[in-house]
Amino acid sequence: MILFAGDAHGEFIPLIEEANEASAVVLLGDQEPLTDLAVELGPSVAPKTWWIYGNHDSDYQCYFDNHAPMADRNLHCRVVEIEGVRIAGLGGVFRAKKFEIDQTTRLHEVDLNCPQDARAAWIKLRRGGRSYPADFTSIFPDDLTALLQLKGQVDVLVTHEAPESHALGFPLLGDIARAMGVTTLIHGHHHERYSVTIAGGIRVEGIGMARTAEGFFRLCQSNGDRP
Repeated sequence: MILFAGDAHGEFIPLIEEANEASAVVLLGDQEPLTDLAVELGPSVAPKTWWIYGNHDSDYQCYFDNHAPMADRNLHCRVVEIEGVRIAGLGGVFRAKKFEIDQTTRLHEVDLNCPQDARAAWIKLRRGGRSYPADFTSIFPDDLTALLQLKGQVDVLVTHEAPESHALGFPLLGDIARAMGVTTLIHGHHHERYSVTIAGGIRVEGIGMARTAEGFFRLCQSNGDRP
């Protein structure tokens, strides 16, 4: 069973308790670890955990830095196969100052190949070429380009932001999911538990905070629960 966990916001005990029977755990952002994330999760949970950044994971330098010991488990713009399920991730959120889109923007309207809009270009233009944690908890066009290159290779896309299934979501994410050919999109961020199907037959699971039953979603392949 794969356990998908919503925003922990620094409280890991409920997550650890829920993860006991899981063979793998996927964190959907806003972990906000006050110490090494692997230490927060403990020796029984950390080795089977994957994660993406949420917007609040860059609120403090320590939150951001404490993910570094588990950097190899970051699902952002990569695909891993877990229990026969191919899972890819998109961490962070859309920030208008970094990527000028809104809740009406569609994929065909976005120039994903403009080098000046890439994360590296944004950092280079800043005085001193210094990067900040928020640069890595923000979505840039090159992130979406990287996901599109995974077309046909992904069953489940995990994101922090929501697609159009949520009132505050982005149709652009739904467009990306459809273009990739995923069957399921699982997101956090809004602390709301719901299940719907959007255009393209994509199943969307919104996950609550990882403190109550609404903060978790279980994918049980052995029970025929196909993504």
